Amino acid sequence: MKIVVVGAGGVGAYLGAMFAQAGHPVALVARGAHAEAMASRGITVHSPTQTWQTRPAMVTDDCATVGVADVVIVCLKTYQLDNLIPTLPMLIGPRTLVLTLQNGVDAYSKIAACVGVERTLAGLVYCELRVESPGVIRSGIEPVRLTYGPIPPTVVTAVAQAINAAAAQAGIITTCVADGRTAVWTKAIFVAAMSAVTTIAGVGMGPLAEDPEALTLLTAALTEAHRVAVAEGIVFDNNPVAEAMAIAAAMPATARSSMSRDFVAGRPLELEALSGAIVARGRSLAVPTPVNQALYALLRLRVAARASEMRNP
Repeated sequence: MKIVVVGAGGVGAYLGAMFAQAGHPVALVARGAHAEAMASRGITVHSPTQTWQTRPAMVTDDCATVGVADVVIVCLKTYQLDNLIPTLPMLIGPRTLVLTLQNGVDAYSKIAACVGVERTLAGLVYCELRVESPGVIRSGIEPVRLTYGPIPPTVVTAVAQAINAAAAQAGIITTCVADGRTAVWTKAIFVAAMSAVTTIAGVGMGPLAEDPEALTLLTAALTEAHRVAVAEGIVFDNNPVAEAMAIAAAMPATARSSMSRDFVAGRPLELEALSGAIVARGRSLAVPTPVNQALYALLRLRVAARASEMRNP
């Protein structure tokens, strides 16, 4: 199975390395020093139990050099998708499927508008992965879990099932579900609230878990997002708010969202894809989201203040 990973940062490089280690031809689309290191030295993965190295078949910064893929895994940040859309058709053949793994609830719709709903898989990955140095990935939690599925009325195809088998062979715990949107929304409800609260508060999960008012705020943000999802027609087997609070309670005291880390590092934030999307969807569906609106407004102000500080140190 020819696998192309677009956006080979922490998550993308790790998945590419896992599939390459299992014998699949993998092409990574990436840029900068990290891409140069992967091309020249391969990928080194440090996990909680072992360190290993592998080399993908190709590392490039140009989709036009890759050719048609069986599977395209999109690991870019949501704010990078618009730049990908014009080049994505270069990778598409008669049986190609595109798997989106972005935070938020907008990515699969954007990809589906480009390549077709029937070719799009909505997915998410549960992990703690980061680029420790160029070409080196640090995995804090294993095994990594991948959940994905088609967008109804499309049903699970043979290629989608083949992804499941390839991932299992590679050592990734994978679940192929009937409706990928439910999986995406389940994570989005959690990530939107957690990202906003930890970024604004500037603390890890430990202080939040010990503060009753902070937990009340977090629960309210989760509950609003759940109501928006239900209004959009998403059907959940379990209560995503209860699941999110259980995940939060089990996280290390020092754990922070990737948005919080990006804010400290001065990187762009997936603000519009998370809190912004919840607020916008709620507004269009007449579902009140006052807590998420407040968090969204505060985040926008923090981002603006950071930009001003960087211009005028």
